Amino acid sequence: MSTEDHALQDESPQVPVQRTAEPELPAASADPALLEVEDLKVHFPIRRGVVVERTVGHVRAVDGVSLQVAQGGTYGLVGESGCGKTTFGRAVLRLEEPTGGRVRLGDDEVTSLKGERLRKFRSRMQMVFQDPLGSLNPRHNVDMLLSEPLKVHGVGSKEERRKLAVETLDAVGLPKTVLERFPHEFSGGQRQRLGIARALMLRPDLIVCDEPVSALDVSIQAQVMNLLDELQGEFGLTYLVIAHDLAVVRHLSDRVGVMYLGKLVEEADSESIYEHPRHPYTKALLSAVPQPDPEKEATRERIILKGDLPSPANPPSGCRFRTRCPWAQDICAEQEPEWREAASGHKVACHFDL
Repeated sequence: MSTEDHALQDESPQVPVQRTAEPELPAASADPALLEVEDLKVHFPIRRGVVVERTVGHVRAVDGVSLQVAQGGTYGLVGESGCGKTTFGRAVLRLEEPTGGRVRLGDDEVTSLKGERLRKFRSRMQMVFQDPLGSLNPRHNVDMLLSEPLKVHGVGSKEERRKLAVETLDAVGLPKTVLERFPHEFSGGQRQRLGIARALMLRPDLIVCDEPVSALDVSIQAQVMNLLDELQGEFGLTYLVIAHDLAVVRHLSDRVGVMYLGKLVEEADSESIYEHPRHPYTKALLSAVPQPDPEKEATRERIILKGDLPSPANPPSGCRFRTRCPWAQDICAEQEPEWREAASGHKVACHFDL
């Protein structure tokens, strides 16, 4: 660690102002929500024993997250690795079974669906995975990869499925000549375009994008992000974008939620959260983003977080971020901060106004 970093870490932060009662703020105007998640929990049991297994605890990967995604909008979910973002996205699609809470897509409650009803409903929600190569069957050519979702849901004849595959390939910028090729014959950016094309084949209402560009070269990332933007306008898609790269989230998202250790700690529209962050964790994440302007970069305040991410199996009492927070005080260990509206449409879970 550099001398400068030591100085920054040792410097005592300014004492925060504990919030006082505020007048009730008017609700922010918003488009109708397509996706509504209420108090979603995903707890994985910790089992021990050789002959007889017993549950000795739980990993609280997602621990009571509520959010809404507007019809035709993009919600960006950001946080460190291990904070529960991917588990949340998979639970929304029922790829992981929720322990508690509710998920609604339009007028349908996803968490109550079972068996054949759930299988049919999956055509309305799809996922773009982080690893474009690992998510594509290496034994299937592109024609088989794109036709498979349609066959599973009994959509169209073989000729109709191939025609739709060609149309979808054209939408993601790939020629129909690739239909007979296999995943290993493509570059990383082309594979991710195939992953997006596969998610599009059923023309879903919602697409969950799990780190859609993190495995790609920087030169390709902008192309894929622009593609997602164009497809949203063309097909009227709604996105839930999961990422740890704040620049990606800012480019794609209308609204942003910051997640820490299984919980949301801040949520606002994209501009507000980047210009006026209100939670210490959000401030720390944004302070690590390099500035393209050399003068701004030289004067950029850096917040150095102490320690590692605590275990989700044994989260800290009170505020979960307090063990790494530069502004933590006694109340942070004693009480969990309430999820409150600090400004119109800007929510935060912190005892103080920073």
